[in-house]
Amino acid sequence: MSVQTSLHDSATTAFADLADGRRFAYRRFGVGAGGAVPLLMLHHFRATMDFWDPAVTDGLAASREVILVDNAGLGASTGDTPTDVETMAEDISAFLDALGLDRADVLGFSLGGMVAQPLAAAEPDRVRRVVLVGTGPQGGENMQLTPDVVAAATTPEPGAEQLLYLFYAPTQTSQGAGAASLGRIFRRAAREPMPEEKVLRAQGQAITVWATVPSTNRYAMLEDIRQPVLVVNGHHDIMVPTVNAFILQQHLPDAQLVLYPDSGHGSLFQYPDRFVDDVTKFLDR
Repeated sequence: MSVQTSLHDSATTAFADLADGRRFAYRRFGVGAGGAVPLLMLHHFRATMDFWDPAVTDGLAASREVILVDNAGLGASTGDTPTDVETMAEDISAFLDALGLDRADVLGFSLGGMVAQPLAAAEPDRVRRVVLVGTGPQGGENMQLTPDVVAAATTPEPGAEQLLYLFYAPTQTSQGAGAASLGRIFRRAAREPMPEEKVLRAQGQAITVWATVPSTNRYAMLEDIRQPVLVVNGHHDIMVPTVNAFILQQHLPDAQLVLYPDSGHGSLFQYPDRFVDDVTKFLDR
């Protein structure tokens, strides 16, 4: 899709007024005809809605409405960033209330996938289908980040070197696809403010708590997610180890798993056409 016809690049930012006075920034675009349920997309750690690859969002928007949102304290959204995933999910529920949406599909990437899980468990009548990408369950396997990954993920101003290391496999093909994706992501001119240090600390605490293995009923929450779920990851994810995709598929009552070859955390951006096709078929099924 060219720059001139990219809905992602040209979409304007709107604001939803929550009942408690906060305002959440969002963008809504795509084809709403045909009865397709809108797709809410929840992004990764330290991202704003600018950090979705237009090849993914435009591809998905060809057959349904896509809603991108910045949770509390991110981008132009107001409020304090929660320090736990469950509160982040409650905030997204309040955002859907503000939009008047009583039915939505949810796609969560990385931290967004963590948020999507308690949201789906708590809102079975509102959340129809779920796509979990590059993420893991509460108390998943080896989800405490290594020092090298933490250093790259928390660099004050991460550049292409850090992003390619974190999101892509160390192969020529994966790194090349990652560079192409970054070019698409950063071509949008009107961008949201980058998250402040206090936001990163809050998100980091939320991820750390989520990754802590509980003393009992390790994967109990997954049993409460009765909706159909598509789990997606790369062959070797250093951010959220790929084994957690298998765990999600094994413990969710109705889940299927897709793993892309020669890829890492950003597999959806490395294979945007395949990802859009897989997600669209899953949501339309």
